[in-house]
This record gives sequence, C-alpha cells and structure tokens, in this order.
Amino acid sequence: MTSDPEARRLTDEADLVNRLFLAIAQVNRRLRREAPIGLSHGSITALGTVARDGPLRLGDLAAIEGVRAPTMSRIVDGLVADGVAERVPDPADGRACLVRVTLAGEDVLRGARASRSEVLAVRVAKLPKDQRDRLFEAIEALETLSS
Repeated sequence: MTSDPEARRLTDEADLVNRLFLAIAQVNRRLRREAPIGLSHGSITALGTVARDGPLRLGDLAAIEGVRAPTMSRIVDGLVADGVAERVPDPADGRACLVRVTLAGEDVLRGARASRSEVLAVRVAKLPKDQRDRLFEAIEALETLSS
C-alpha cells in the first residue's frame, strides 16, 4: 500500500472502473439469459447496428462490430435466412450490396428491447430507492460513454 495520495486515488479509481466494467457485463449477460431472443448475441448486435446506422456494406458492418468480414458474412447469411435482414444492391456501386433490416427484423429488435427492458425494470424496482435514484442519475454519463 502506498502513502502517496495521488497514487492511492488512481488505484481506487482503477478499482472502481473495473467494478463498473464487471457490473455492466454481468447485467448484460443476465438480461440476455433472462430474456432470450432466439438470435445469437453477435446476430442481434449486428442487426441493431444495421437498424441504427442504416443500410451498410458488409465490410463496414464487420468493422463497426469488430469482427472479420468472413465472420460477418456468416452472421448476415443467418439474418437473411431468418428473414430479419436482406441484401440489396448498393446504388453507389452496382458490384456491391448493402445489408438492411426488414420489417420482421425491426419487430425482432423492438421485441428484444421490450423484453429486456421489462426484465431490467423488475430488477431495478427491487433496488432500494436511494440506489435507484443514483442509478438514474448515472444514465446521462453512461449514455455519453456509449457514444
């Protein structure tokens, strides 16, 4: 243990950041487990990215999702087979295609968000009021972190 106050503060902050990371990851896993969707985690995040960012080239989608193009190609093949996404010609380049969400895909995303929000709401309601208040106060900072 160090007696340097600045080093101690940095250590404490690093510990808090680690706890935050673990807590967010555990909440996310719990929501996925308690409100299953029927699509893999990679598929639902890719579908959500396409819905949010508009029709995307496969390579751009792979880059956003942090996977290689062949992996994303397999994910998109599954989404297309499930009818939740489709490949359409790229108007800027006739040799390429874009991936876009279908109406069925939008329904899947709405349902996933609703069911996971419902599970989260039940868990949040069980927190003591002071913890709920602090959690809600942190939303703006969490939204800033996610952008």
